[in-house]
Formats: sequence, structure tokens, C-alpha cells
Amino acid sequence: MTDISRATAAPEWLARKKHPFCFLCGRPSTFVNVYLPGKGTPAAPPAGKGRMIIYSLCEACAGRLDVLAETIEARIERELRQAGLI
Repeated sequence: MTDISRATAAPEWLARKKHPFCFLCGRPSTFVNVYLPGKGTPAAPPAGKGRMIIYSLCEACAGRLDVLAETIEARIERELRQAGLI
């Protein structure tokens, strides 16, 4: 299990973007997270551009982030595809 006891608070600009519900399970969210897709991933931004995807997780899902990271990335990519962004 990921130790989140020493997690720092999100910067204010990032905390303001927190969604009220968990990206994975729909429970009330506690954490705000950032996904920066790297080169070689379907969600990679075009050359010379950056892409930052902000999502929120509940405490239970955030505590399993080490196990759920691939699931989160796959869902982000699926939603970007459905929106025609990749």
C-alpha cells in the first residue's frame, strides 16, 4: 500500500481544480492528482506542446495508487479518445 501519510498539500491553484468525486469510484474525493503523459503513450502531446491532466481520487483509491496507476492512465486515455483529443 502507498504511504500517503506524508503527502504534502496541493498548491492552491491545483487544489482549486479538485473535482468533488473520485475519478475511479465516484466516492467523495480527498486528493487531487496530476498525470503528465510521456512520449510513447497515446495521450502524449504533440511535439513542442505540454499536456497536464488533473483528476481527483478518494482516500481509498489514492491508498492503492501503486496498483491503480495503469487503470487510471487507461481511463484517461479512453476519455481523451472519446472526446476526440487523441
